[in-house]
Amino acid sequence: MDGIVGIYGPNDDQLVSKTFLATGACQHRGKASTGLAVGNGKGIYIYKGLGRIAEVIDQDLVRTFQHLEPVAAIGNIGYTKRKIAEKINVEPIEIFPRKDSKYKVVLTMDGYLLEDKDLKADLDAHYSLQTDNKTEIVGALLHRYVEQEGIGFTAGERLIHKLRGRATFALSALVYDGKETHLLILNDEKAFEPLCYASIHGTFVVCSESCSHRRLGGMSEREYDGAEMTLCSSKGIETKRLVHAPMTPDIFQGVYFGNVGSVFRGKEIFQLRKELGLELTDYYRDSRADIVIPNPESGWGVTVGIAEGLNRPLYPALIKLPQAVRTFQEGERKTRTKEVGLKFGGIYSLLAGKNIAMGDDSIVRGSVSEGGSVWVVYEAGAKYLEFWISYGPMFFPSFKEWHRGINCLHELAVQRAFRGRNPYDKSLDEINAEVAKLVGVDEVKYNALDRIRKVAGEGSFQALDASYPIDEAFWPDWLKKEVDTFQRYRTAV
Repeated sequence: MDGIVGIYGPNDDQLVSKTFLATGACQHRGKASTGLAVGNGKGIYIYKGLGRIAEVIDQDLVRTFQHLEPVAAIGNIGYTKRKIAEKINVEPIEIFPRKDSKYKVVLTMDGYLLEDKDLKADLDAHYSLQTDNKTEIVGALLHRYVEQEGIGFTAGERLIHKLRGRATFALSALVYDGKETHLLILNDEKAFEPLCYASIHGTFVVCSESCSHRRLGGMSEREYDGAEMTLCSSKGIETKRLVHAPMTPDIFQGVYFGNVGSVFRGKEIFQLRKELGLELTDYYRDSRADIVIPNPESGWGVTVGIAEGLNRPLYPALIKLPQAVRTFQEGERKTRTKEVGLKFGGIYSLLAGKNIAMGDDSIVRGSVSEGGSVWVVYEAGAKYLEFWISYGPMFFPSFKEWHRGINCLHELAVQRAFRGRNPYDKSLDEINAEVAKLVGVDEVKYNALDRIRKVAGEGSFQALDASYPIDEAFWPDWLKKEVDTFQRYRTAV
């Protein structure tokens, strides 16, 4: 879940500073790496490294890049591509054709590509692939189509068709043709990855989230539809939808990954999460809670809705501590468990002797319970804990985890709670009860899929119902069997 930015402003003497600020506003999406690239009439220049943006980019670099008088820039906040982050995989990535080319392409991408061996084999004769990052494969294909078709919409349409059914992507690219640098923006036809744009004081700004636009003092004009492409050059700025197909935006982006101040498919993310909390209280109605608390930080939105729906006081009784780390990015459950225990401190005067309703966005692996926030609440003296969850029971892993094999299925909380048994023919109440035992709370209250759809709209609910944006031909065999079992039993519930 990288954060990406693309900015075009030939006369903007703050272009690089704006790229830095807009990219930094996406920091929630990645801790592994940061990179910026700028382009002018002489070429494209890149700077990148491991770490958060303030650790990699300083004001001296911003000034140096601005002295190059760039017309366009792109930025990336990188999610961990491998278990151990490596600088070679940091974006933006330059594409290196084996033969001299008129075009230079540098790009960054949010998304994922499956089953790329055939693509690599095809590209290897023509491109020197430098990284293990799938963005480079997409970039090499883009370069190929630009080389064949020129910098235009046909090249984008060919890339969409080539990756159809096997990838999701939102990309921002600088393309230099020997005379000027163009900014090229493109996403997949399903619009699975979030992407939006705005014109702010005459400068065109594209980003993963609208919080970047607000950081620059503007507001998003709109989110990209599927297969939509923008070309920015000295000829002007033109946006065109290349393929008209049903869109399936990733609903979990709004439920969890997005910044609360951003907009997701037309609705502010905080409001979306609050409405999910209200739907929860309308569905369950009863609660023993004396007070309502959030599981920081992503639990705040849903918890506001829960408190309002239950008409109970809302308190920040769990505090994220300064040494907190981003545990959702850790692959090992034991590592996540230990680090979750470092994240929180409980306020005893608010929790001791109380019945607590705690709100959170989701339960993915369930490691929140093992030495984490649940333990902190009970250790502070809480008598009873209800765990209210804005999302539904997650039966399936994200397709971006499939490369880890069947373990990414077995480690999910619902699968662990029903280990050796079939979870798919169980009612929501039965699932709630088993997951409550697993995570060590008195009650779990998952949201129902129809309630989530009512709030967030149509899209991909891949973890809840296997509505993947990937064609079944690219699914691993173990997943095909699991989804077949799910469909066979779930229809009876």
